Amino acid sequence: MKNAVYKILPIAVGLSLGWILFHPPAWIPSGPAGTIIIAAAVFVLLVGFIAVNIATSLPAEIKLQPLGGPPDPAIEYLSRELGALGFEEAGGPFLVGIRPAAVLTAFVHPGERVYASVFRTGTVPAVTSYDFVSILEGRPAGLTTTSNWRGGTVPAGPGEFRQVLPAAGVRQAFETHLKGLAWLQSRNLRVKKVSAASFAADFLEALGIQREHYRRTALRSAFVALGRTLIKRSPEHGPLAGQRGIEEKLRRVRSQV
Repeated sequence: MKNAVYKILPIAVGLSLGWILFHPPAWIPSGPAGTIIIAAAVFVLLVGFIAVNIATSLPAEIKLQPLGGPPDPAIEYLSRELGALGFEEAGGPFLVGIRPAAVLTAFVHPGERVYASVFRTGTVPAVTSYDFVSILEGRPAGLTTTSNWRGGTVPAGPGEFRQVLPAAGVRQAFETHLKGLAWLQSRNLRVKKVSAASFAADFLEALGIQREHYRRTALRSAFVALGRTLIKRSPEHGPLAGQRGIEEKLRRVRSQV
């Protein structure tokens, strides 16, 4: 029941704010001044809702629950694509206890220090996508590569490198991820070894780091996320080496203990 509420809540809030925008209360003055007041109020309420939604989307305790039932065809297709690149299953499908809950199947590449995941969000409408993830040694940092533009909507944490490649195929995204890792390693950043046995712990730790970052920056993250959603673009679009401000971010990551 709670999961269903989290699914429909954004739609209900959006419709409510739209109603207020076009049917303002009677006490709002008419004319340009009233339009400015109601538009500003709707904007503030929208950013506030996004901030709360971001802050509460990752609960303090997140569980990976094995999921039965018939496989999702879209997840099956992407899983075969990853298998063709040498990835092996590392568990799943799981029901991930975020809000709303998502379905995820995990993979690991035996020859590269890379995890992959195929997931289907619990949002309305649902989105099926994939990403590649590597973790840097000794730092709360890593590299994520995704073809889903939504992957760059919420601002990254201090040590989170991203490559957002809209509409890229699985092979292209994987090759770009490996190039991103090579670029980081050329800057003397070492990449952690990964395995099927370590996936769950690494995944949950990463979500915990994200949760703390979002909780500290919820309002700013909401404002930035709204803007990025409108233009469907973020500073992390494209290969790592060509991103604006990447050298400054690299210096910050190097300074982390």
